[in-house]
Parts: sequence; structure tokens; C-alpha cells
Amino acid sequence: MQQIYEFTINTYKVGVTLDADSQYHVSLDGNYAGMIFTEFIDEYPFLIWKTKDIIAEDLVQKIGAAIEDEDE
Repeated sequence: MQQIYEFTINTYKVGVTLDADSQYHVSLDGNYAGMIFTEFIDEYPFLIWKTKDIIAEDLVQKIGAAIEDEDE
């Protein structure tokens, strides 16, 4: 089952689709931008969001935070 998130961040219309393989696919203003994923670390905040695609680091963190807020 896919889950879809939609946000507006920094003037971008952000769409995120969580697929059955737990991969978060991101589109910005309707254009596919890449994937983001979580990584656990040993210090606060213990969970950070990462990408291997060309999405600005601050935007990746804002998208991740919006997903976390939506899931609460």
C-alpha cells in the first residue's frame, strides 16, 4: 500500500510517495527529484534524513520533519 504526503515547503509543492519497499520518492513542483531515507545516528536527534540524489540538504531535513509530523 502506498502512502502519499503533500506539503508546501520553501515555495515548493512537495509530493512524497512511500512505496511498499519503504522508499520515499520525492517530487518538487510535480517533477521527480529523487528518494530520501532515514539513517539512525548515536547522538541527538538520533534519526536524520538523507538522500543520494540532488536535493538540497536543508530541504531533505524539512521534508523529513514534515513526514514525521504527519505520522504523529
